[in-house]
Amino acid sequence: MPSPSPLKPGDIYHRVHGEGSPGTPVVFLHGLMGFAANWGRIWPRFHQERPVLVLDQRGHGRSAKPAKGYSPSDYACDLLALLEHLGWGRIHLVGHSMGGRVAMQFAASFGHHLASLVLEDSGAEARPDRLHWIRDLLKSVPTPFPDRETAKRFFEREYQADPTTGGFLFSNLHTLGDGRLVWRFHAEGMIETIEKGRCVDGMGLLRSVTCPLLIVRGENSTELSQDEAEGMAAARPGAELAVVRGAGHLIHAERADEFSAMIASFINSHDSRVLISPP
Repeated sequence: MPSPSPLKPGDIYHRVHGEGSPGTPVVFLHGLMGFAANWGRIWPRFHQERPVLVLDQRGHGRSAKPAKGYSPSDYACDLLALLEHLGWGRIHLVGHSMGGRVAMQFAASFGHHLASLVLEDSGAEARPDRLHWIRDLLKSVPTPFPDRETAKRFFEREYQADPTTGGFLFSNLHTLGDGRLVWRFHAEGMIETIEKGRCVDGMGLLRSVTCPLLIVRGENSTELSQDEAEGMAAARPGAELAVVRGAGHLIHAERADEFSAMIASFINSHDSRVLISPP
């Protein structure tokens, strides 16, 4: 069982939409370097039927950025503290990429809170290349930018072949009082997130999940292979696997309508909690 999180709920930027709606709440966890607004095209599809929680996870966006403490357990304990603060007992949990691995940790440690779990393009196996990738990325982007227009031109030029990723990275810049733009996440915290994530047995976490599970993969994703997705589904008897045609890693951004409909259908069918015994 993870040790309690040192962050207080007030240290975690969050927004509840649809408070008072009748359904079981749904929580969305963004991926590495993301923030709550990444779900801006998704949460409006749900808030009339159920409360929706979006948040900036530790080290991201407007939330506290401690110098250390970026393991999956740290992130999961933050979510638990936030749910207790809100008085929420049972939730549907949706996690993208790194947020999916946090969701797996939460399911393994605090599974009694979950009515269902959705993993969006989130692998269970650690990828050794990710540490080099994040370090190279942070070195390649010349922050701080002097102004917004300079930053915009940089990402348009450098990510011309992948405008979705370029737009995602550009959205992760924060404007300071003097007009300069810097990352809105804690760079060293992102490195530690990957380092600590490599030490976690993702498949072991997955096998311990007891709630209904949906694994969603983007057909063109380079982050989650079809073989790994199928292996993840096989590791959790009763798990469902869906592939979104034409989508890459950012399914919620590239195929928002299809992704929303897929999640809505799944969680609506599991508003009454169903437990699956671990193998």
